[in-house]
Order: sequence, then C-alpha cells, then structure tokens
Amino acid sequence: MVTQMKKANKLNSTSLIGQMMTASFADIKRQAAEGKKVVWANGLPVYVLVRAADMPVLHCEGLVAGLAAKRLEKPFQDAAEAFGLLPDACSYARSFIGAAKIAKGDYRLDPSMNQDLLLMPKPALYVNSAGGCGTGRPWGEAMATLFNVPVYHFEPRFLWNESDLKDSVADFVRQEQEFISLLEKITGKPYDWNRLKELLVEVKRAVTLRNEAMRLCQHIPSPASFFDWTTNIAAVAHLIGLPGTGDLLQKTKEEVGQRIAQGISAVPNEKYRLYWDGILTWGKIGVLANKFAALDACVVAGAYTHLVWWPRPEMIDPEKPLESIAYNCCDIVLLRSYEYRINTLADFCRQYSIDGLVISETQTCRAFNSHAFMIMDGLARRLGIPAVTIGGDSCDIRFYSDAQVDTRLQALLETIEARRKVRQI
Repeated sequence: MVTQMKKANKLNSTSLIGQMMTASFADIKRQAAEGKKVVWANGLPVYVLVRAADMPVLHCEGLVAGLAAKRLEKPFQDAAEAFGLLPDACSYARSFIGAAKIAKGDYRLDPSMNQDLLLMPKPALYVNSAGGCGTGRPWGEAMATLFNVPVYHFEPRFLWNESDLKDSVADFVRQEQEFISLLEKITGKPYDWNRLKELLVEVKRAVTLRNEAMRLCQHIPSPASFFDWTTNIAAVAHLIGLPGTGDLLQKTKEEVGQRIAQGISAVPNEKYRLYWDGILTWGKIGVLANKFAALDACVVAGAYTHLVWWPRPEMIDPEKPLESIAYNCCDIVLLRSYEYRINTLADFCRQYSIDGLVISETQTCRAFNSHAFMIMDGLARRLGIPAVTIGGDSCDIRFYSDAQVDTRLQALLETIEARRKVRQI
C-alpha cells in the first residue's frame, strides 16, 4: 500500500486554467442568450475555424474532462445510460450525449444540482474532428439526430508511410474549404479570413510557449509533471485563440524556468522518471499525482499531453491557415503506424531520461488501448525500459482501482531498481 506523506508540487499557473474555462463557458451561454448560434465540437483543433466565423464553440471533451476532474460528471452519465448507452461506450461521448439529453430537456436534473453548470445551450451545428477515434462519427450522428442540426465530419487519413502525409494534408484542406462553405450558409455571412489569420498568430504563440515549457522538463529533476500538463491541455484545446491564453502560457513557461533556477521540482525527491501512455482518469488526477510523488516517481511526460494537441507548431503559418491546421490534425501519433510510434516514443524516452512506462488502459477508448502491448514490447526491445499497465477511464472512475495502481506501480519501481543494480555490476 502506498503511504502518501509527500505530495506533488503542482505548478501555480495551472490554477488559472479552471478560472478561464469557467469564464469561457459562461461567455458561450451569454452569446447564446444574445442570439448567436453555438457550435459543439469534439476532437482536434478544427474549432479555430469556427471562431473565425464569429460563432461560440463548445469543446465537448473539455467540458466533460473539467467536470470529471471535479467529480461532477455523473449527471451526464446517468442521463446517457437512461437513454440506453452502455457503461463501456466511450465515456467522453457517453457523458456529452447525456449533456445533450439534458440540454434538450429529455432528462431532468435533480433540483439540488448546479443547473447553470450542467445545462448547456443547444447547438446549431455539430463538428467531429477526432482523428483516429472510432467513436467520433456515431457520436456526431447521435448529436445531429437529437437536435436535428447538421453535422460535419473531418476525416484525416491514416498514414502508412511518410509519403502519405502530403496527400492527407491536401485532402484535409479540401474538407476545411467545404466546412467553411457550411459555416457561411449557417451564419449568412462571408467567412472572415483575416480573423482566421489573426487567430493562427495567437495559436502559434500559445502552442510554441507550451511546447518550450514542456521541453524544459528534460531537466533533472523535472520542474513540472505530466499531471500539470494534463490540466494545461485546455490552453491548447478549448481555450486556444481566446484572449489571455497566450499570456497564461507565457506565465507557465516563466514559472517552469524559475523552478529550474531555484532547484524546485514537481516531485520533492525525484528518484524515478516515468512516461505515461494513454488518457488518465480525470476524476483521480490529484490522487494519482500525489500517489506517484509519495514514491519519489515523477511522470515527466506522456503522449496525450505532448504528441496530440497541435503537435506541429513549426508548420503553423498564419498566411496559410488551412494548411497550418491540416498539418496539426493529420500528423498525429494516432494516425501513424506502430513502427513510427515506437520510433517516436523511443526518441522521446531518451530525451526525457525515462526509466519506465505506465500504460493507462483507458477502458472505453479503443484508439489509445489498441497499441498498448505493442508499445510496451517495442520499447522494451529498443531501450530495455520496463512497463506496467493500469486500469482506468477518462471520465468514469468505476473502471479505476487504487489497489491495482498501487500494486503495479510498486512492481514497476522494483523492476527499475533491479535494472539499476544489474548495470552497476
């Protein structure tokens, strides 16, 4: 059993994320009340296209993950399961379909619940841009049926070879052009291309700052952890392009740099450096951060934080906005071959001095689960890095077990210690 006497030393700047998210959702409701048409979207950063059309956009996973981190997502899941969805359906999709049933009035919330927090304005359009996600299309179709609104599916291609990327980007640009025509039809106004270019300037600044801050965690000991960066995802997802986001990430980078200068680390006595593959259980983020810190283990980085959201900032050119977005939606690890993933993660583990892998088997996300054992075997063969799997789920804590995590984490650290002793002989 893990004795949690030591606690994770969280970044102070991440506390501002929650405030910005709350303010953003309130602003979406305000704009809806003033008559603006709201767009609901899931997936990668295509919703920047919507903001350039002067439409408020609600990032579905962002809302649900934030509520799940506070253990407030259950009303959404109850509504979805009353609708007939099974608990092993994607908990992001399941939770937000529940939110849709509540917004539509098909499911009544208990009067004691925070109605303002849980009741979202209805959408005029639903957008699915979840590359590599098998749930995105049926999720979108369910929304379109529930609200009788159009749905648009962005579909980046799977990349078998590097030569496939150029064609995938070109096809994605075609889809963006088609989508913009749909936005013009819904708004009744010409699309604001200048506004899109302005947004991409802010996006590039924000994403670059975040990537620079994360790379500073190659320092030993690490000044921040994967758990800080998971909270920080909102800054390059739902909040991207909104006023203040870039400034927040500037503060984050400065704080990380100051920690290095002052000798402050995310884990007070860092002894093990770990990599996290998969999505974490949002409702246990604080528990997990402290659990690892109690064992002097710092989860330095992970695929979900470092390799998915705007992974190609160097390809962002505000003068070529559609191509910029396309590269960042098409060139992600979820759309790559296993060989590419293993090569990428091997380089990643070297850069961040990783001792071991924690593979989070997100119960209801097949996209992240499908490659878990291939990654474990591939990295073990390349680098000799040990790994363990732990159970859990993004937004459903019923799939999480403290006892299992304690046992498997202890086994991983014992294996790392054994390897170190062998190297000393």
